[in-house]
Amino acid sequence: MTTKPYLSPQDVRSVAVIGAGAVGANWAALFLARGMNVVAYDRADGAEERARNLISAAWPPLHALGLATSDAPPLQNLRFVGSPAEAARAADVVQENVPEQPMLKAGILEELDAAASPDKIILSSTGGIPPTQLQAHCRAPQRLVVMHPFNPSHLIPLVEVVGGELTSEAVIEWAMGFAKYLGKQPIRITAEATGHLTNRLQFALVREAVACLLDGMASPADIDSAVRYGLGPRWTLMGPLLTLHLAGGAGGMKGILDHAGNAIQEWWTPRTDVNITPALKQRLAEAASELSHGAPIGEWEAWRDRHLVELLQLQTTSRALEPRDNR
Repeated sequence: MTTKPYLSPQDVRSVAVIGAGAVGANWAALFLARGMNVVAYDRADGAEERARNLISAAWPPLHALGLATSDAPPLQNLRFVGSPAEAARAADVVQENVPEQPMLKAGILEELDAAASPDKIILSSTGGIPPTQLQAHCRAPQRLVVMHPFNPSHLIPLVEVVGGELTSEAVIEWAMGFAKYLGKQPIRITAEATGHLTNRLQFALVREAVACLLDGMASPADIDSAVRYGLGPRWTLMGPLLTLHLAGGAGGMKGILDHAGNAIQEWWTPRTDVNITPALKQRLAEAASELSHGAPIGEWEAWRDRHLVELLQLQTTSRALEPRDNR
């Protein structure tokens, strides 16, 4: 394990962004908003132009949230280089966003690990690969940690910080601090699992939404409305465990489980097998077209980001007024 101190989060001046698709470009926008330089690498044709367009589109909501102070992104502080190694050598911190293909990630991480000095931390945005698996390709595995964002990565506050078996405790603490410095709300995942924590929660609900569609329980619009207007408003303010606690009235969690525990056990037991077959893919594609009214994805993304700003501002206000400070 290296004995060299890691640069303090507030002293980071440049970040190597490896993979500049939607996730990487939005990370880059946030780094630029925090006054950092970005050294980017992406092997895809046209990657630089697409990244600059994505950063420009990400800037207005970042500005509205106060995360960016300038009216326009400082794109002069973004430069693309010819290899992951060149980016890793040029920056203070390395942030990896390549597709979720284990062999591809293995090769990129091996190159990054060889090029970056041992005092440089490597952050991975992987949404599902356990970090111990990634560390197998590193000669300095202690400085690799997962910092997994959620789409859109420049706006959604949550990031999951996941250490592997060989990750230094100091690196995990550093990642938590860096995330907070970026304006994120980090959570520490203390047990590795494929998909980490939040994807496990998210896709349990998605699975049941698909099962309800297959069972003919409701239209795609009504299934989404059940979440938007029933679960979503409460979950914006509090998570499922506190929601369940309040459902018990004065009796709290124990009260609701004593009263409805057997029914809850039945409700959360899956009733329909959901397998992603060609027929299901077609059914879900048709449902998506119906829900989106055929409008382009870009229009929906702009609508989403505009209203996410309003929701995040409400969430910030609500946290400040919680009965107890549980942050």
